[in-house]
Amino acid sequence: MKIGTFIDEKREYVIENMQPVRPLKNFVWNDVTFAELNHFCCGESKACNNNDFRPIVKDLRLVYIKDKESGEIYDANRNFKNLPFDKFHCRVGLGYQTVESAYKDLECSFTVIIPENGYMELHKATIKNTGKKPRKLSVYSYVRPFVNLNPTLACGKGSYDERVGGLFFTFHAFRCDNELTDLFYACSEPCQAYSICDGDFFGYGSYENPQYLSGAKLPSSAVVYEEDFCGAMQFDIALAPDEEKSFYFVIGVAKDEKESAEITKNCATKAFFETEYEKQKYSAESYIGKSKINTPDEYLNSMVNIWLKRQISLGKTWGRIYGKGFRDLLQDTTGFVSFGQARARERLIYTLEHQFISGNGLRQFDPVVDYPYQDMPVWIPMAVLAYIKESGDFDVLNAEVGYYDSDARESLFKHVQRGMEFLYANQGEHGLGLWRGGDWNDSINNCGLQGKGESVWLSIATVKATDDYIEILQNAPVQGANELIAEIREKQAKLKENVIAHGFEKDHFIYGINDWGEKVGSYECEEGRMYLNPQTWAIMAKIFEEDRLQALMDFVENNLKCDYGYMQNVPAYTKPNPHIGRITYMNAGIYENGSVYNHGVMFKIVADCLLGRADNAYETLKMIRYDNPLNEKSGTEPYAISNMYFGPSVYSRKGFAPCAWITGSAGWLYRAITEYILGIKADFDGLKIEPCLPSAWQEITAEREFRGAKYVISYRRGEDKGLFVDGKKMDDKKIPTFAVGTTHQVEYRY
Repeated sequence: MKIGTFIDEKREYVIENMQPVRPLKNFVWNDVTFAELNHFCCGESKACNNNDFRPIVKDLRLVYIKDKESGEIYDANRNFKNLPFDKFHCRVGLGYQTVESAYKDLECSFTVIIPENGYMELHKATIKNTGKKPRKLSVYSYVRPFVNLNPTLACGKGSYDERVGGLFFTFHAFRCDNELTDLFYACSEPCQAYSICDGDFFGYGSYENPQYLSGAKLPSSAVVYEEDFCGAMQFDIALAPDEEKSFYFVIGVAKDEKESAEITKNCATKAFFETEYEKQKYSAESYIGKSKINTPDEYLNSMVNIWLKRQISLGKTWGRIYGKGFRDLLQDTTGFVSFGQARARERLIYTLEHQFISGNGLRQFDPVVDYPYQDMPVWIPMAVLAYIKESGDFDVLNAEVGYYDSDARESLFKHVQRGMEFLYANQGEHGLGLWRGGDWNDSINNCGLQGKGESVWLSIATVKATDDYIEILQNAPVQGANELIAEIREKQAKLKENVIAHGFEKDHFIYGINDWGEKVGSYECEEGRMYLNPQTWAIMAKIFEEDRLQALMDFVENNLKCDYGYMQNVPAYTKPNPHIGRITYMNAGIYENGSVYNHGVMFKIVADCLLGRADNAYETLKMIRYDNPLNEKSGTEPYAISNMYFGPSVYSRKGFAPCAWITGSAGWLYRAITEYILGIKADFDGLKIEPCLPSAWQEITAEREFRGAKYVISYRRGEDKGLFVDGKKMDDKKIPTFAVGTTHQVEYRY
């Protein structure tokens, strides 16, 4: 079933099937506000203020049109009546989204953006008469604002406010902590009438036939004590043939009426909307153009060149939307470093300011989740190393960075060091990392709260983090680096021994040992006998020699594979087990409990490449795509990577993908393709080219900016193998750095 079309030259995906398996999502955002839009431009928007969320729009954004002569009423961007529109599609862009429709010689476009700054969103609605006769119309805008900050309905009210120049809502309640108590909704054009609540808009009608649209005017009444506030404005217009009319709206939140009035005066205008619209496009283009690939796989090209970058950018700003996770921001920043070093540096420091003085990190902030997950430090060396290699900025290690729970400010390097010290200091009786509240797998959250349980995965990840830490020490001007390297190598060697001695069982690594001395992810278990991540990370950490790592990946292929990816664990849990945690209370096949959890699948692709299994890596990529013929009804967005697909053991909806965008998969997928399959890796003194190319690929090209120079890279099969830069054969697999603004031709022959 065709969903839509990639239009790469416009940086758009056009959704043509407006009744897909599930609503398709997109995000628009700035640093303090985001909107989660479905393909009708409906969905919630929120501002983040004082470490908490303040919703702005609950869900609906609608444009209704009434023909004054015939009396026909329809909603142009949602089409509740399923009318035979001549055109009805959604243009998903970078920083904007537009629904376009055409019906009975009227065209309507409705666009939503978030401006560069501020707690607000902007809308543009354009109506065009494409017929041969004049039209007299009433156009109605409708939004469902979030007014009531708590259940005390007596504290909210709304009306048209002359000073604000639009609709104005307030909610002033006792002990209401959020300072953004007021909400405004205004337009560039004066309205003829308005409604403040659903009762004065829909009445006893419906979405298809709002009762008060049948009259000449909306009620235009102020409202208090209301559960269902709305913001609706009526505009009466006349359009000659080929004439069009545009309306520019702003909806947002503020501290008071004065601030609201200032914002609407400046922002409810054509000039402000069009300026911000161009800013959004430019902002995205500034990082979209940093790299480009051209492989025989057109879908992969679109994703790498445009859409994965967009998804990574969301992650590096907003984490997982519901909160900014320490590990999440670090991983997405690692994926973002090649797009913009200044922004990556800022996000790196911002994240490390939420590290505890102990060396661990706060699991989530905005809002705060302080559950004792233990894996936060393992992601720090990876992110710091990636940033330095990309930028050459060793000075970042000297940047003073604060801590979440201390007034102390120390160098960024000290943050890295404290993280590593935490990992090695917190070990159990088997010399493995203490599990406490969990590790990467948030849902295994009750194995170690007594301080006894140990995580094998966390221990393996610590081995990998140590390699990254040592690489920093070997190349950075750190005082006493040699002594630090010798000390931590000794600890790493012992930890690796313990991982093998207590974590390996017959043909795979278990996940851990809980507080009760019970193994998790073991043949001894009735359920959850095998897990994906310990195997893939053992390869990334080089726990074994090559042949045993190959056998480990054979285990993954033989035991964890399904038609549309690799399951996080098998068999899925069906019986609650408080000795393990919430994963066992989830329905089988959902989230970490037996789903194809795409974040883990990305680790598997990287592991494939490290073992030279190029065809396996590429086949895995094809399995998790939206167009996998063995999973046609997943519902996932073609232009985004989903968090998961329900696993084969699920009670219902096998292969369904409910969670778009909110995943660390995007950053890892981008890196898996560019750094591991194409093999283009930043290093301290140049770009390495170490590809692992699928046998089906022949002609491949890529473009990559690195420290201000541009590299045009081609891959060719040939006898004279090696790396050639501007016609000269290199002694190794590394492209040297060149002057800013220069362009160089690179050829990799294999």
